[in-house]
Amino acid sequence: MLKTDTLIIGGGLAGLSAGLALEGGSYLIAERECRPGGLAATIKKGGFHFDYSGHLLHLRWPHTKKLILEALKGNCARLKRDARIYASKSWTPYPFQANLSGMPAKVKSECVSGFLKAYAAGGGPGDGTEPFSRWTRRVFGEGISRHFMLPYNAKLWRYPLQRLTTEWCAPFVPMPKPEEVIAGAYGKKAEGLGYNTVFHYPKTGGIGALANAFAAGLGGLRLGLEVESVNLKKGVAQVRHFGPVHFRRLINTSPLDSFVGMAQDAPAAVRRAAASLRHNTVYVLNLGVRGVKNDMHWGYFPGAEFPFYRAGLASNFSRRLAPRGCASFYIELATAGEAVDLASAETEILRGLKACGLIKNAGQVVEKLWLKIPCAYVVYNRERAAALPVIFGWLKARRALSIGRYGAWKYSFMEESVKEGLEAAAAVLKR
Repeated sequence: MLKTDTLIIGGGLAGLSAGLALEGGSYLIAERECRPGGLAATIKKGGFHFDYSGHLLHLRWPHTKKLILEALKGNCARLKRDARIYASKSWTPYPFQANLSGMPAKVKSECVSGFLKAYAAGGGPGDGTEPFSRWTRRVFGEGISRHFMLPYNAKLWRYPLQRLTTEWCAPFVPMPKPEEVIAGAYGKKAEGLGYNTVFHYPKTGGIGALANAFAAGLGGLRLGLEVESVNLKKGVAQVRHFGPVHFRRLINTSPLDSFVGMAQDAPAAVRRAAASLRHNTVYVLNLGVRGVKNDMHWGYFPGAEFPFYRAGLASNFSRRLAPRGCASFYIELATAGEAVDLASAETEILRGLKACGLIKNAGQVVEKLWLKIPCAYVVYNRERAAALPVIFGWLKARRALSIGRYGAWKYSFMEESVKEGLEAAAAVLKR
């Protein structure tokens, strides 16, 4: 029988950083995969390093920034964002609402006049409860909503936009001033808008280099350990092919709905709340491609003619992700959970990449790897807003924490997961 003070479920960045803060004490990180990092991992294939889609480090807090950069020990580059949007058969810089210069004159006019009309009517950010379909028209106007916001977000979320709430928008959707919209349409490119204007990325090893650097110092990390059930009241977890682990405190980083599903002592109200949570699924086609000359980091695709919502060039984050003369792409398409016919999706993706000029022909492709993210973006709706207080209230009563993008059931970025791991460990130590 194994005993530990703190059991951490999941060895992604939240779990690993919690472990770092608890190092020297009694803790166990149970990670079911045979590698650390969760989705912040890198897969090697045929001379390429492929991430689970675009994983970039947006560093904004001194303590976490210091921890991350020290862990990478110089293996980190700071890059200025080059993101674009392909709409109306034209490329324009990101964010769309402040960079309409690349759009046809009619689209530009509709977007600018619609924005000014919405702004004049007093389109403030709101309280997060408003449906996205109404919010975007109120804040950005009819043109920007129709040409980008509505079609893009419908492809990303795969959820009715009249039921999607806007609590997630604040840090992730730039809200320009009228003068910025006008200048971006008829004058200069708008720089510095959005939370990701600059980002950090490892020089070698892909984003998995960070998880590997964190994991190197962790005596309590156990790979290939899958927690099958927990009883918070009794303080015991059952681990597949291993047996019981007794714990005093628990930090969960696995998806909140599945964690409640394996909690034997979860009351009926908590189970009902967890069952109401929704998420989408993302399939990522990673491609190794010969003869690509393009400086873009990533692009957004609102058009219905493209099956994917985003495509990025990871080899522009780091040349060492691809062999000489090659580039590596990641192309993301979302579903509401239904399976995808990968062969036909691949054909459609290659056709789309050709249509927007990112590749010339399918013969350039020298390597490919499909990766699936079963729980990718958690859906913000009224059910989520009602469910989370019920679930977290029960966890608090049981002195358990659930953190990170999926444990806390939110839209967040890697540095935030690291920050929450450190904060969870501090809370455990305080107790």
